Amino acid sequence: MNKNKGSLVAERTLKALMLFSKKKYLSVAEIAASLEISLPAAYRLVESLNNTGFIKREQSKEYSLDAPNILQLYNMVEQDLREVARPIIKKLASELRESVYLSVVHSDNSYYSFIEAEDSPSAVKWSENIGKVYSLSTGTAGKTHLAYITKDFSDSDKDAFISKLELKKYTENSLVSVEKLKKSLEKILNDGYCYTKGEHLQGVVGISVPVFNFQRTNVVAVLSTFMPDSHFDESELKNYVAHLTAGANEIGNSIP
Repeated sequence: MNKNKGSLVAERTLKALMLFSKKKYLSVAEIAASLEISLPAAYRLVESLNNTGFIKREQSKEYSLDAPNILQLYNMVEQDLREVARPIIKKLASELRESVYLSVVHSDNSYYSFIEAEDSPSAVKWSENIGKVYSLSTGTAGKTHLAYITKDFSDSDKDAFISKLELKKYTENSLVSVEKLKKSLEKILNDGYCYTKGEHLQGVVGISVPVFNFQRTNVVAVLSTFMPDSHFDESELKNYVAHLTAGANEIGNSIP
């Protein structure tokens, strides 16, 4: 079914806003090239976003996001999911005594952000800013998103998709090889969860599970717990996974 004009405009607008997650300042020409649209169309789009307050013009004649208005839009888009997840995440953090975070993938399927969280009640804990942008190849949450996004890809398509991601060496345990990352993704799909130790941040353990919608046809988010490795007992891994899976199911059962 072909998209109607309204949905195409909405999709183009969201894609334009997502460009600013990769680069702080953009010219109209850069926006036109990235979206593969004409300069006149890009000027109309930029003018609309500027007039509605979602972007602002800088002295350099480039444009940047207007943070307060973007945060408002971001909160509106994710409000239902966050409202459903918030009490469940709070309960999990209390039960596990560790930080619990919910993340979603951006529309371009290359990045993800945390949208809801409850930090550990412990004095020593892992904490992160809501809304910070990460590559899908980064961390336990990112790899879980990536595993399910590429689940039905052919081997060549999976190679091509992963090769476009930033495989950055954050620690000695970071996966910077496409083949090693693919094996890790296969394990996530087989196990139904992801467990990492010091892959993104030294001394931090992460455990993530997918959040499926009610029909279990799509992964709508990823639920994760993070902790200092001094808190982690590997014999308790299955217990952490069980708690997260129960929470993910509770969230997913409320998502159509």
